[in-house]
Amino acid sequence: MENRAQRLPEIVAQKIKSMIIELSLNEGDRMPTETTLTSYFNVSRSSIREAIKILEAENVVEIQHGRGTYIAKKTGISKDPLGLSFSDRDTLLQNLLEARKLMEPGIAYIAAQRRTADNLVQMQASIRDMERSFAKGEDYTRYDYRFHCILAESTQNDVLNRMLPLICDSINAGYMQTSRVKGSYERAIYWHTKIYDAVLAQKPLEAQQAVIQHLSQTMIDAEHNLEGAEK
Repeated sequence: MENRAQRLPEIVAQKIKSMIIELSLNEGDRMPTETTLTSYFNVSRSSIREAIKILEAENVVEIQHGRGTYIAKKTGISKDPLGLSFSDRDTLLQNLLEARKLMEPGIAYIAAQRRTADNLVQMQASIRDMERSFAKGEDYTRYDYRFHCILAESTQNDVLNRMLPLICDSINAGYMQTSRVKGSYERAIYWHTKIYDAVLAQKPLEAQQAVIQHLSQTMIDAEHNLEGAEK
């Protein structure tokens, strides 16, 4: 009996996940109340609370005290899902960039074939936001990151849309610890524009090549970043 009691919250958590999928709930949507869930699954409040804690730890839901429980951003993707905190810190950034260089040219190729009008609007907006932010002397990194996330979204492939941001998140964290290399902004804007133009024109090979050249330059800039940080 004790064994069953220990496992019940996990069972309920799985059932709540299924319910979220069936109801097509998206990030930011409010979850049914604790009372509703208790009645629906015919379990105690304590089991529901434990199940919600499990889902919170898995980044499926977010508890906003005084407001309720909501579907979390980046649903189901927990912190450090790749276990990179246990990787060799001296080689991690280079390894992440290599992984990205293997993935993202193919992503750009597919994106150029499948992009929507809304994808194009968002890509163009991220380029404009980078330009405005740089002109004001502000950190433009988040808009640089956003551009690449939109590129992944443009594939209309949910797996790629989830995988690339995981790698970019980690790379972004590495960049934040170092100073920007002189001229890196100008290079980023140049290649983002090239990528955008190729995706807009639905030219997969040109989009792929632009990303390869952009990431090759990014790897050089990252090396300079790290060299500057070590001095």
